[in-house]
Amino acid sequence: MASKLFRTGTKQVFLPDHTIAFLRPRDNQPPNFASFRVPLTFNKLDIRDYLLHAYNVPVLGVRSQLTQRRPRRSKMHHRIYRPPPVKTMTVELQQPFSWPKVPEDLGAWNSPQLEKRHKELEMQKKMQKEAQKTGSLPLRDEVGSTSSRVAIRQEAQRLLKEGKWENDRKLDPKFKKGKDTAEVEK
Repeated sequence: MASKLFRTGTKQVFLPDHTIAFLRPRDNQPPNFASFRVPLTFNKLDIRDYLLHAYNVPVLGVRSQLTQRRPRRSKMHHRIYRPPPVKTMTVELQQPFSWPKVPEDLGAWNSPQLEKRHKELEMQKKMQKEAQKTGSLPLRDEVGSTSSRVAIRQEAQRLLKEGKWENDRKLDPKFKKGKDTAEVEK
């Protein structure tokens, strides 16, 4: 077995304080190159050591790029400032890496709650666009009641009629009224 061409780090880090993002490759990028967004303090040896120890991926070469961001106006003081640059590193891998194909059936990941949330977000965006066009927000009567509001209204009516609150939990004795509290204190 050939020896390693570079000296690896010996410091063990169990709870890292940095975030490394694996970026999707550009259209003309070869499959044996991988791009990462790294902290500004990261250097080439750090990324090489990180990939070797964390994922057992040998690296042939590393290129780093600093991308300056456009000046912006601060929201608080309305001063112009330049945000910190973004550091990306392109790593040449020994073996090519290909991204997995997007699954056709997303049912395992899309829960009914997530789909409901997406529908609500689409409705909110639609209402915002409509409000920007007309210059006024629609009234609650014009929009109509959502299914969750109707369910809450029905539950409130049931509570007013029956007066029983049931959430499948035992009530703490200090909140009970009447004879039960006297028994608990004894």
